[in-house]
Formats: sequence, C-alpha cells, structure tokens
Amino acid sequence: MRNGCGVGSRKLDSNRLTGGKIVLVLKSMHDVFPNSVFEPQSVGDFKVQNMILFPRAWEAFVPPVQLQWERIPFNPLRAKDVPNDKKGVYSFVVQPGIANHPACSHLLYVGMTGRNFRVRYREYLINLRDGIESRRPHISGMLTKWNGFLWFCYAPIQDEAKIEETEDALLAAYLPPTNIEMPGKLRKRMAFLHGT
Repeated sequence: MRNGCGVGSRKLDSNRLTGGKIVLVLKSMHDVFPNSVFEPQSVGDFKVQNMILFPRAWEAFVPPVQLQWERIPFNPLRAKDVPNDKKGVYSFVVQPGIANHPACSHLLYVGMTGRNFRVRYREYLINLRDGIESRRPHISGMLTKWNGFLWFCYAPIQDEAKIEETEDALLAAYLPPTNIEMPGKLRKRMAFLHGT
C-alpha cells in the first residue's frame, strides 16, 4: 500500500560537498515549496500543475465495485457529518460554485482509507492546519489554495480487499494532479508525461 507521504519536512541545507557527492539538506519545506503555495496572492499561484484530461483513460475505466458517491463540503464544522462507520475511496474536488453552473468541478486528488471516512477527513483538517509544516505539504497546499471551495467526496466499499484496487483504477482513469504516488505501470507513464 502506498503511504502518500511527500518529501520529509526537514532535511536539505543547500549544496554540501561530502566525499565527492553533493548532498542536499532542506532546512524547511520553504526550500521546496514557495510561500505562494501556502499564502497564494496572485492568479499564477492558483495554477494547477500537471492536469491531464485523458478520454482514453476514462473509456478504459472498469470499476472493481459499483460506487455510490456522497459529497460534503470540506470544512471543520462538517466533520461530524462524515460517516465514522464506513471506509472506501474518496476524492477532493474543487468547485467555484458560481453562476448556477450545474457541473463545474475539478478533481484534484483521489485516496482510500481502510479505517473510516471521518478519521481520514479529520487527518486532512490537520494537514490544512499544519500548512507548510505538514508531513504532506502537497496536500496542505491543495487544501490551503482552495479552502472554502473544496468538496470531500466518498464512496463506501464493504469488501476491504477491493478498496486499494478501486483506488488504483480511479487513479489510472482520473490522473489527479495532486497525487504524487501512482500504482505500478502508471507511475512510469506519469513520469514520462511529466518529463521526469
């Protein structure tokens, strides 16, 4: 199972030469993520990197289980409304909520939980609170940038053995821009698409 963790929160220090090798040590996450990720100021700070909308991936999607999605605004006051007796897959979707548009959404992240949705939801609230000091700064950046416009969508899965398989299928179909870890073959394809 992938842990979803990003870069550790404190390690690189500028370039230090040791034994003929360059060692990078981060003092803080500010060395990796500019302040604009956590304190967005301009239109450019809200740019979504690596958004891939790939119809062939959507057409190839075969759900391992039938999914019934529910959604709730991502807001600390709504944590009590998230089920504490169900587990499965979830996603974060940003919605502008303007002009009475019926379907303007952008899927940013897909995840899974073998615990329960409320526990996972609260962990994301901690990521939001911790900001740049979070263990998962790419997640904190997403939560900070679109705070007030995010929806937590979840689909319960009763068969625990199907949860990771379903997440993998969703990742392959949606190619969400905030996910940094992808399953097997998809990891190589994404690296190719992103030029890494």
